[in-house]
Parts: sequence; structure tokens; C-alpha cells
Amino acid sequence: MKGINEFTIAISLAFLFIFSNIFQVSAQNECSYVRPHQADQWVFGKNASIDFLSAPPIASYKSSLPEMPWSLAAISDNNGELKLFSDGMVVYSGLYYKIINGDGLLGHPASTPSALFIPMPGNINKYYLFTVDIFIPGYRENGINVSIIEKGNGPTQVTNKNIPILKENAQKICGVQHANGRDFWVVTHGLGNNKGKKIYAYLVSDTITKTVISTDPFDHTLDLDTYYNGVGGMKVSPDGSKIALVSYGLGLVELFDFNNETGTLTFKSATTLGQVSFPMSLEFSTDNSKLYVSTAPPPQVSEDCQLIQYDLNNSDPFSPTETFVLETFSAASDSLMGTLQLAVDGKIYMSKYLSSATVGKDYLSVIYNPNRPKVACNYNHLNHPNNGFYLNGGQGLIGLPAFVSSFLDIPHFTYFDQCHHDTTQFSITNTANIDDATWAFNDAGGKAFLSDPLHPGFVFTEPGDYQVELTETYNGVDYGNYVENIRIHALPFVDLGQGADTIFILPNSSVRLDAGDYDFYEWFPGGETTRYLDVTESGLYGVMVTDSNCCKNGDEVYIVFADLSYPSAFNPNSSITVNKVFKPLGTTSTLADYSLYVYNRWGQLIFESDNPDDGWDGTYKGEPAPMGTYVYTAVFTSFESGAQEAQKFKKSGSVTLVR
Repeated sequence: MKGINEFTIAISLAFLFIFSNIFQVSAQNECSYVRPHQADQWVFGKNASIDFLSAPPIASYKSSLPEMPWSLAAISDNNGELKLFSDGMVVYSGLYYKIINGDGLLGHPASTPSALFIPMPGNINKYYLFTVDIFIPGYRENGINVSIIEKGNGPTQVTNKNIPILKENAQKICGVQHANGRDFWVVTHGLGNNKGKKIYAYLVSDTITKTVISTDPFDHTLDLDTYYNGVGGMKVSPDGSKIALVSYGLGLVELFDFNNETGTLTFKSATTLGQVSFPMSLEFSTDNSKLYVSTAPPPQVSEDCQLIQYDLNNSDPFSPTETFVLETFSAASDSLMGTLQLAVDGKIYMSKYLSSATVGKDYLSVIYNPNRPKVACNYNHLNHPNNGFYLNGGQGLIGLPAFVSSFLDIPHFTYFDQCHHDTTQFSITNTANIDDATWAFNDAGGKAFLSDPLHPGFVFTEPGDYQVELTETYNGVDYGNYVENIRIHALPFVDLGQGADTIFILPNSSVRLDAGDYDFYEWFPGGETTRYLDVTESGLYGVMVTDSNCCKNGDEVYIVFADLSYPSAFNPNSSITVNKVFKPLGTTSTLADYSLYVYNRWGQLIFESDNPDDGWDGTYKGEPAPMGTYVYTAVFTSFESGAQEAQKFKKSGSVTLVR
């Protein structure tokens, strides 16, 4: 068996062309990391749309897009194509038309947020849509409901509508993937004296199968003393380990640990009541270490808006001494802060609006580096101060689309090509405000390609596990250390000749070549795609295999017809070894069964053997046999293969014994 480098050199130019094409298409394959695409398409505000499938994202004005001034939810498919969006009352298709039975939903656009889409596990054509109403006793008591949306053979439609989930709800809902990687948790908060201290986690699978209720131990209740107590967002960190919420009326920010296997919440920390004036929206950084909160006082209150960063690595992250205010401005002289929303590019976007909520802004504000502390997070700074993200004719108002947080759990840097001998490619997800990048691959014998430090390559010495570390530098300050544990896979082992470069077979027989147990095969010269190849003709045969890690390797072997013959004479006293014994000449490994019989001139059997390597030495019963002519008969069979049964052969002749 030859390694792939040797064997591609040895084969013909035609075969080399085949293999080079295989390698060209294998660079980024189905085994490479593929980020989630369900949060790729944003629609919001006045005719505003952002396509995050492009890098950098592209903003567009969409004249046919219904106006969405308040909160909403959206979801794209696995390819990043917009499928659905909703303001909690109406659900629209990705082509901006209302779907069949898509109105009459019981959410309210003014809720924070109003809706959340969950893809039905195991069914790419069905979605759950959770809608959130604003709860005002005696006036609005629809609560939280779920509807099922289905795309069958016909048009997309709502097939089950407004299934009750929770009454007496706060305006809070968020979603995260279950630890099993298949199902989801939808988390919300109760409101009022009976439910105001309860947090509900619903297990969403093929059905909504389980409800886990956690009791908030903090000394407060989201009561009904004022409508505003239930207002304000609730978010799960991208990795699913934390949940945070705000209460607009109580001036409260709370943080919980979340167990995404059991659905339970454990209180972690909180601000004091009233510490933050009118918190409205919140968002986690991509590395789950920072929490951002925006405030928006009501029109009748003369207070400033603020954008606040909390460092969750601090032992008391909500202590006033640890609180960092990124921006403060007068709501009367400028606009109010709207929704904070993390995007797949690793940045956090924030909408702004005038107090009437009908006049929008041409830009979204941007936190370009949300993992970095304080001013280093570069709020509205991209290499130099700017006004944020221009919407290209659209306008932002209060809301930005809500998503399941797991769809935004994207590594700080990604990598692909993880097979031994490959150049493993690395790529930083968010390249904003980076002057330089320093990589530690922790493999002294490897080879680095650093001409582009934001997208380097590295060839690892051996298969195995490696810890790769990244430190970013901007304005002379280092940020990091970002770590990913990666595995370099061994190449699949292929040995067609079982250690030999040539396999001999008997004429008119065959051999079965075994490429091993792998996922994909391509044989040459015939192009077969099966594990086994039954060969009946001589020639050069090779295979390229691909294993479950998308690693490729190959081998080749020559199939040659063995020329078995017997000498016409032999001399036991000869100085030439091959002439001393009468036995077959040629490759005897081709023989499955073998028998040799030697007779004298009177037909008497004087020698027999079932081993082709044990020949007649010219003796009979321990004594030298007379010189002369003897008759032999050889009977042998080939090995059985998948192409045919074992073939039986008979060969007879005469041999002269000489002394």
C-alpha cells in the first residue's frame, strides 16, 4: 500500500487529473463548521431589510414590506432564505404576503417582544409561532399562545391557531436550544400576585411536552401595581447558560443561570429596584461575558436615555461601581433607544426612534466589538467614529426581529479542513477594529501561513487534539484570549494489496478488491462507487475513499495474471537452487488449493504434495530415484471472489530427472 502522495505521482496523467479534481472540491465540505442561518434575514421598521447572509451585511429598502414599527420575530431556513415574520397579530411569508389563515393571532406588537418562531424539531416544513399579548386585567387577557405553521404540498398556512400556553404573562419570551441539540426551550415570566414570581420554561419538541416552573427568589414580584412592571425584554445568552430580564416599571435587571438540559433557572444577581431607570431592551455579547441594557423613559418623564454595559465576569456585575454607561443623551432632544439585537456577524445592533414611534431613523446604532470592555466595545466606532449602520432608504423604529439565541451562538473564529496534511484554514467571525491578530497553534513542528492574520492557515504535524488561541490587537491594546479546541483527523487507511503493490491471479479467474468500510468510494478506471471491486482483467486499479470526517485517501494496485509453469528437467545435484527441486515456477500465492502427483514410467506414484512450495527432490522412499523421464499431474484452484466461484485447473506433463 502506498501513501496518497506517492500513489498520485505513480498513476497516469488521466488518473492524476481525476484525483486533483476530487481534492479541489473537498476544501470546505459537509464536515466543516456551518454556522446557523435562521437569523440571517432581518425585516423591521419602515421598509427596512438587512441580509446577513452577505458579508458585510447588505441593507435594502423593500417597498412591499408591511410596516413593522414595534416588536416582531423572523426566521430563515437553513440556507438563509427568509421564510416567515410576524408582529404577533399577523404572520407573513418571506415574500411579504400574509399567509393563509395568518391573521387573528392573539399577540400584540407593543409587547417586548411580540412573537418568537421555533422550528419544529425533525420537520423542516413546520414552525411554532409563540405570540405574546400585553396583559391588562379586564382589557387584554389573551396571554401567550402558540400557533403551528405548515408548508405542505400547497401554500404555507397556519394549521392550528392560538393554542393557550400561559395567562397572566409579562411581556417576556425567549428561546434556546435544548442540550440534546434537537429540541428547544421557550422561557417566559408570569405577571401579577399569583404568577409574578414564576418563570416558565416549555420544552418544545414534536409537541410541547413539558413545563418547568422556577420561582424567582429575588425580593420582588412582577405585580400589577403598574402596567409597566411587565414591560421589558428577556434574553438567553448565545451558549444557553444564562438568562437575563429587565422590568421597565421596577427599574430592575436580573441575571440567572439556566440549565438547558432540565429547563431550570437559578438566581445569580440583580440590580437594586430602581437602580436603572426604565430599562427596555437587553442583549448578551457573543462570548456571553457582557450584558447590554438600553433605557427609554416614557414621554411624560424627563430623564435621559442610557446604554449600559455590565461585565458578567465580575463577582458583583450590577454593582454601581462596576456599571459602565456607554452613552447618555436627552430623549427630548434626540431619539429614544429601541431594541438591542445580536446578529450573526458578532455585532449588536440597536434601533432608535422618536417618541411618537412613527418617525424612524436612517441608521441603526452598532456595538462593533461587544466582547470587549467599556469603551473598547466600540459603540458606533468602526476604525473611526461613525453613525452606525445605514439602512439604505429603510428606517428603523422601535423593534428589531427576535430570534432563538442558539441561532446566534457562533464561535469567535471558525476553521475547516481538519484532515492530516491539510492546511487547516481559520477565519475570525467579527473582523471589526482589529489591527493585528496573534495565533498560538500549540504545535511546534507545524507550518503556519500568516500572510493574512485574520484568515491564516496551519498544517498540523500529526493527527490529534490541539488548542488554538487567538489574541486581537487594536490601538495597541490586546483583546482575548479566544480559544477553540480542534481535532485533526487521521487519513483513512486503504490497502488494496494487503501490503503488496501487485496482486497475481490465475488466468480466467478474478479477485475482489476491498477498499475498507468508509462513506464514499471512487474507483478508477471505471468510476465505481462501491466498497468492493471485482477484477477479472489485468491492469492498474485504484480507489479514493472518503470517511465520516470527510478525509480522503487512496491506494492503487496492479493486477497481473500469474504465469505458472513447470521445468522440463531438474538436477538435485545442481549448484543452482531453483534447479534442485521439481516444483511450479511463478507466483504460487495465487493458489487456493494445490495437489502435485509424480509417477514413474510404470504409473507408480512416487511423490505427492499439497504445498506448492514443497517440490520433489528426486528421491523415492528416502533413496535417489533413477534418472529418466517422469510424468506429473498438478491440480489447483483459484481463490473465490465476488465475481466468480473458485476455478479448478489441471496441468499434466513430463519432467526429466538428471544427475
